[in-house]
Amino acid sequence: MQIPLQTVALSDINGNDRTFVVTEGRGIAALQSSIAACGLLQPLCLWRPLPDAAYVIVCGYLRLLAARNLGIQEVEARVFDPATGQAVLLACALQDNLGHRVFNPVETAHALQRLLACLSRAEVIEQWLPRFGLSPSARTLERCLLLCGLEQEVRAALIAGSLTEASALRLSAYGTHDRLAVFALMQQLHLSTGKQAELLECVEDLARRDAVALREVIAAYGIVQACADKRSNRVQKTELVRRILREQRFPRLRAAEDRFETALRDLRPGPGLRVLPPPNFEGRVFRAEISFSSADELLRRAGELLNAAQQEAFERLCAETGAAAAVPDKQEQRRG
Repeated sequence: MQIPLQTVALSDINGNDRTFVVTEGRGIAALQSSIAACGLLQPLCLWRPLPDAAYVIVCGYLRLLAARNLGIQEVEARVFDPATGQAVLLACALQDNLGHRVFNPVETAHALQRLLACLSRAEVIEQWLPRFGLSPSARTLERCLLLCGLEQEVRAALIAGSLTEASALRLSAYGTHDRLAVFALMQQLHLSTGKQAELLECVEDLARRDAVALREVIAAYGIVQACADKRSNRVQKTELVRRILREQRFPRLRAAEDRFETALRDLRPGPGLRVLPPPNFEGRVFRAEISFSSADELLRRAGELLNAAQQEAFERLCAETGAAAAVPDKQEQRRG
């Protein structure tokens, strides 16, 4: 395809028309410095639907923004014929970018959404999903499109990496008010991938159990107050909120943990000795760990453990059984 090159005034380009632009969450500082030093090495690609209409940007949106910031008045641009179809123009815009950068999840979602306006679902799935490095399936397409419905601040967090794509997709299933409430909480905390999934699962379980909206869970249990505490940093707030949600989700488990810790303090095992409960207090198998650096020390530690086993506190320590299993309290579940 031969596209003629011509000089175009920037004032004749409609920078607000983003019909073919899918770029989101990318800065222009480095690009602007490059253009200031070397000029616009790669021409813009434009389309003018009618002789008197403003030009529409097809390729080079960030270059256009940088050139305007630098006060450049006119540029060399390749201008598509007015009869060129929108499907062809969009394909050119995407191919221009796919050749030199990886699209973030939001850009991919918007690109696929725009392709669906021009092409059949089968064409998008079979021809375009693989170009974005995605498996060609209807499920993959639907998951990507869910990201288009997210609010700008949620999309920005996804692009920045503070929100995982899995969490963003989970948030997309919530109503607007619930989504923004949960997202606002997440942004106040320091959450790894696993902790994001844990928080969302806890909030969802509590909302189901108590038959309330997700945002009502966020507003309860002192979570808002915990996040507002200026004496705590984000890591401390994170652990406090996780503990609050866990206590509410597994009340019997937390009670068992408290009783075990109390008995352990009364037992006061010496240095080099640890007594550990069954995982989640399920079952009857406890563990004892002994740390030593010599045979004599091992014998001494073993004697201390035997002495500890004869104390009343040790019996209370081992009293926590599978009754405190880490599942939401069934009576609490029935309330929902």
